[in-house]
Amino acid sequence: MHWILHFILKHRTTSSFFLCIALCSIMLSNSQSGKQRIAQALLLSVFYPVQYTVSLSSNIGNIFAENKRLRLEVAMLRTKLLLSQEDANTHLRMDKLYEAGDRLSYDLYPARVVVRDPSYILRSIAINAGSADNVVVNMPVINQDGLVGKVIQVLPHVSRVHLIKDPSCKTSVMIKRSRTIGILETDNGSNFFFKCQEHSNVQSGDTVLTSGLGGIYPKGLIAGIVSHIEIDNDPLFKIVYIQTAVNFDHLEEVFVIRVSPQWSALNQDMDSLQMEKP
Repeated sequence: MHWILHFILKHRTTSSFFLCIALCSIMLSNSQSGKQRIAQALLLSVFYPVQYTVSLSSNIGNIFAENKRLRLEVAMLRTKLLLSQEDANTHLRMDKLYEAGDRLSYDLYPARVVVRDPSYILRSIAINAGSADNVVVNMPVINQDGLVGKVIQVLPHVSRVHLIKDPSCKTSVMIKRSRTIGILETDNGSNFFFKCQEHSNVQSGDTVLTSGLGGIYPKGLIAGIVSHIEIDNDPLFKIVYIQTAVNFDHLEEVFVIRVSPQWSALNQDMDSLQMEKP
């Protein structure tokens, strides 16, 4: 039986020719009723299964094509939805940023973080504001929560911001309640602290502000709150640990405070005085 199938498949053209001749001979030699029975048998046993298989294959192909089209459409709609949600979240954050800016009397310019420092400490960021937006070096940078850092490099449409979480950054701060002054610093970008005399009036939960000393940051910007206090190796001093107000891991939008650094203005005044000497 297998050799017959193998022979038919191998010589399918010839086999089809002789099969057609045989069918024609049978049809011609039979009566009208016999021809109808043979036609019905061929229709049910050969042509209908073949037509059904071809139609089913075509439908399956259409189903796969429609499924592919629907998956692509779902992916596009999902992407549009995610982008719309992100735009809505950005608008909400910017609204909060503007509300925070309205409480300050400075000239604030909104900007977006476009590049983050790849180092694990996150020493600096880049923002989409530059000299074309009247941004200059040493301008303070904040967000709706508090102090972020200062501008250290300016290009026409982008600026680099030095963050206060860089261990090389030192910021003059004070306790809002008692006006105790210290230098905010960090040794690893996570632990923020300043040292003060042992008898200084500092408590956990105190708000920490910029002191206005140093000529960079205006007085009164929120830097954080006191988390806890430890005694230093020197018994005359204690270490005040600070929880910063800004979450630097989720920093996206900021404000540049467009004010002239105090020391720059002071140096200009001193230069003017020297030029006026007789």
